Amino acid sequence: MADNVNNIKEQLGEFLSKETELAKAEIVPSAKKAGIGSVLGIVALSFALHAIWMLVIALAAVFAWLVSLTGLSTALSIVFGFLIAAVISLIVAAIIGFLAYRKFKQVKAPTATIAEFKATASAIIDGFSHSDTAVPARTTQPGFTVVDDRIA
Repeated sequence: MADNVNNIKEQLGEFLSKETELAKAEIVPSAKKAGIGSVLGIVALSFALHAIWMLVIALAAVFAWLVSLTGLSTALSIVFGFLIAAVISLIVAAIIGFLAYRKFKQVKAPTATIAEFKATASAIIDGFSHSDTAVPARTTQPGFTVVDDRIA
């Protein structure tokens, strides 16, 4: 019995390290994609805010001058100039925001890690509820050997 307990203690450490490796292998790519999507979203927001203050004013002056060539009053020329510049800025922000949205759509849940955790939790709960009987070992987990449906 003591040998079995020591065996379980040794294999539990290895099992936990392999579970951690599985979680890292599955979560790191998704986290990277989420990070890229976040950066793109921040860039889009930053560009939109910066564009509203800088480009709108600069482009509005140019468009106001162009509209004034049509014979409209100075006030209407300025209003239309600002509207045209604002629309252009929002189109650029929408394009960058769409790119960020596409990156976020690529983020996936760590399904293998979740399934493995549920299976492990279920096996532990079953093991405690049937403590008088042997719990069959999972043959899919590396590092364990199965002898007569018992962990050896």
